[in-house]
Amino acid sequence: MKRLLLPLILLLGAVWTVSAAEATLRYIDPITDLTGACYPQAIKLDAEPPAGTPALGSATAPLYGSLRLAGGAYPVAVDRADEGARLYVDTNQDGKMTPVDWGISPYDGRYLGLLSLDLYYEEDVPRSYRLVVIWDPDYPTVLAYCRGAYYQGEVELDGRSYLVAVVDEDTDGRYDDLDQGSLVIDADGDGKLLVTGDSHEVFSLASPFNLDGVTYEVAWLSADGGAIRIEVSEQSVPPVYPLEVGYPAPPFDASDLAGEPISLAVLEGSIVVLDFWAAWCGPCLAELPTLRAIHSDLAEAGVVVVGINLDRSRTAFEDAVASHQLDYRHVYDGDEAISAAYRVAGIPMVYLIGRDGTIVARGLRGLALREAILDLLEEEM
Repeated sequence: MKRLLLPLILLLGAVWTVSAAEATLRYIDPITDLTGACYPQAIKLDAEPPAGTPALGSATAPLYGSLRLAGGAYPVAVDRADEGARLYVDTNQDGKMTPVDWGISPYDGRYLGLLSLDLYYEEDVPRSYRLVVIWDPDYPTVLAYCRGAYYQGEVELDGRSYLVAVVDEDTDGRYDDLDQGSLVIDADGDGKLLVTGDSHEVFSLASPFNLDGVTYEVAWLSADGGAIRIEVSEQSVPPVYPLEVGYPAPPFDASDLAGEPISLAVLEGSIVVLDFWAAWCGPCLAELPTLRAIHSDLAEAGVVVVGINLDRSRTAFEDAVASHQLDYRHVYDGDEAISAAYRVAGIPMVYLIGRDGTIVARGLRGLALREAILDLLEEEM
């Protein structure tokens, strides 16, 4: 028994080794190379400086506030001078208010600046942290700000190297608030990180994610964002499929209004128009004549229109199909499983899928949708 025990322990240790990976991440500035979107934060500015804030001797009409990042306080002031607003910040907590160039010319009356701070975590070594700050003279007592940098590196999972990035979404200076940050990972291996509203490569740092059939999770992330540990998760989540043109459309299995099974696998070989709609959606109803005409005119050419309905009840769905005389196939997506797979954030949304099951186009309406289908048919001649 003792002879068997040691190899078993070693084997379990080997499995644990390949089930987890650690990586060092590097600071990237600016974040606009990755994304221009953010969740703005704000602080209140007041004529009275917070306790301990150095005075501005040459200021004419300053407003004071304090940025609280990584557990530290960083005094800030905006001086409303006659020749334009001036920005002052204690960038490294040394008790000195340093003038900072806005860096960006006033836009639409607002001042935009890029501000680099030295943040301190567990050790005394400062870490750079970039902020985008916005001050509007029309709302002088508010200073808005967003994170302006991120961390990026490569992590090896199951023998494959993935480009990853972590983002401090709540701009508090700490990356280890996992439920307040994002993980971006090059899931499709194209060497790029896609950050869009419906990206297949953006996840919450606190959520498990599926890569090549294996579910992983972020087990640990350093407060300064410079190191990450990813492990195989005990949970199991489905993969998030790319929604870009040229990628396979996410599969689904359902039953249509007549109770017949319907899936992309069954429809393979047809040109498929998936229309996400609801009866309460005015723009959706405006598209129905186009979809009826496509079904009527092009069904014999192998074009299949499928409505994916998102009404609040099955009764409302059935009434809408009957009242609008929709004679093509429909699925009631009551549990929103299909719309979740296609990450539908607003309707109407149409996906045009080729005979090989790949996405040809999305978001087309009216004449543009019909012409795209006709182009596909013409290419087959």
